[in-house]
Amino acid sequence: PRREAGSGARMAFEAVTFHYPSRPTAPALVDFSLEIPAGRSLALVGPSGAGKSTVFELLQRFYDPGAGRITLDGIDLRELSLADLREQLALVPQQPVLFSADVRYNIAYGRPGATDAEIEMAARRAHAHEFIERLPQGYGTELGDRGVRLSGGQRQRIALARAILKDPKILLLDEATSA
Repeated sequence: PRREAGSGARMAFEAVTFHYPSRPTAPALVDFSLEIPAGRSLALVGPSGAGKSTVFELLQRFYDPGAGRITLDGIDLRELSLADLREQLALVPQQPVLFSADVRYNIAYGRPGATDAEIEMAARRAHAHEFIERLPQGYGTELGDRGVRLSGGQRQRIALARAILKDPKILLLDEATSA
């Protein structure tokens, strides 16, 4: 039976070793251990190829480690359903995905059914409200294909507002430096 994670958000990598399937002789991580207490922030920095993206991919269970384990509140991620795990995560990628829809829809995608007040609060927390209000129709402004009408930093702020609205236990920011 699949288990659900508890109310905390303590993450731990315990002696994780991982090889990408396409590179079975070149480990991406070797005996990697890290504990992130609930409520704490952590920045992973390093040169290209150091394993930062690998850590994010493993946290989202795009892959499972070959050795060791990754836990959320002490529960091995492999014991959680993918739906339960991913419900607790939100990712703001370097190149966020925006839909050819209005601002409101793009933010509310993080939590369908959110009220206008909740959407605006998330935008304020992401420091996006001011530029959104300056758009021709504010939150009703159509963004165009992939948000073509916005700058890179503005697209990231919309994606950050979406993640904030989702209210995840774990927020992953993948080089969201423009925002």
